[in-house]
Amino acid sequence: MKNLTIKAMRKKPALFGILAITATLSCGNAFAAVIYSQTFTGGAVTLAGTTSTTGSGTWTGANIINLNGNSTGVDGAVSLTFTPQSGFIYDLTATINVTAANGSWVGVGFLETNATYGFFGSPTTPTALRTSGWQTWAGPGANYTQTSNDVLVRLDTTASQWTAAFFQGGVQMGSTFTYTTNPTINWVGFVSEGPAVGSVSAFQLTATAVPEPTAALLGTLGMLALLRRRRA
Repeated sequence: MKNLTIKAMRKKPALFGILAITATLSCGNAFAAVIYSQTFTGGAVTLAGTTSTTGSGTWTGANIINLNGNSTGVDGAVSLTFTPQSGFIYDLTATINVTAANGSWVGVGFLETNATYGFFGSPTTPTALRTSGWQTWAGPGANYTQTSNDVLVRLDTTASQWTAAFFQGGVQMGSTFTYTTNPTINWVGFVSEGPAVGSVSAFQLTATAVPEPTAALLGTLGMLALLRRRRA
């Protein structure tokens, strides 16, 4: 009886170890897949009409940014077609440096239409970040202290009501916004109004799939069942 007890105790750590590993693999986020990226290493040629560095998308819209990343002081948007799906966390990152706002701005975000104010949706639907005190727009009109030119718009579609959060240099601006009606999104890219002087040097859109809790649990139980059959 003593030997059986010792054997059972020896098996338990292995069992719990496999359970912990399986739970980690099942519940953890999958790696982030890059949907689009753009490096700005070209010349003074308009970005519109070119192919994205990653993702084989065609930049469409106004001549607001050149392939070297410099803004042109023109109103409009230049974007890539994109429609989000439920069950993902989308991270849109960019590096934007505006040296002279001149009462205007350059922004990045998820857009409803490929136009200057294509990110509006409605006055309470924030989908983008724009320079001029780094505002989330449309939506909360508060200005935030500029802590970094590296910005992030995070769109979370894993729940029935989507959320958006905004960051500078990894620091969140304000609170996470929960949509009462999920936004209509057809594009992702840059927007600009007027004679702002500046440049962009990076752009990337990634998607991370989040496993359903039920699927994660079934995966764990399946591994336990397999372990027990092998030891039978």
